[in-house]
Amino acid sequence: MLLHSMEPYATMPEVHLAETIYTDPRSPVAVDSKMYKVGTPDENSPVLFTTNFALTYYTVESDLASNGINCWLLAVNTDGIGVEAAAAGGQLSADKVKDSFEKSGFDIHKDVTHNTVVIPGLAARLQGDLEDKLGSKVLVGPMDSGRLPGWMEKNWPPKK
Repeated sequence: MLLHSMEPYATMPEVHLAETIYTDPRSPVAVDSKMYKVGTPDENSPVLFTTNFALTYYTVESDLASNGINCWLLAVNTDGIGVEAAAAGGQLSADKVKDSFEKSGFDIHKDVTHNTVVIPGLAARLQGDLEDKLGSKVLVGPMDSGRLPGWMEKNWPPKK
């Protein structure tokens, strides 16, 4: 390939093409559905979940890590769909969340002392069903992960 310039603006289309040439546009980019450690969580650290849509996961993980929040973050398999669309379309349900916890090997009753899960604000409709399925306290977090640090200051640790 001949290029007339090596300036960044001239090479960006080629770099973009090389990075995306093997991705299937019909399937969203997704992370592995498993429990991730953000920072150095312990038995008192919060447990949160999000979907396995890569953009959502990396945004939430970055918001938590950049604010020094040590926690457990579960990526629930929604076939790479974001929280709001997955909750509305049925890909994100209490059963899916419970299955994801079981498959990850993380036991909310044994691995943490507080028995509490923080769910995305956009998935608030799952709160009651999740409490029944998990046997845990479920707190509804903010609608936007950028507001998690302020939310954590006010709501964590959970009141008994």
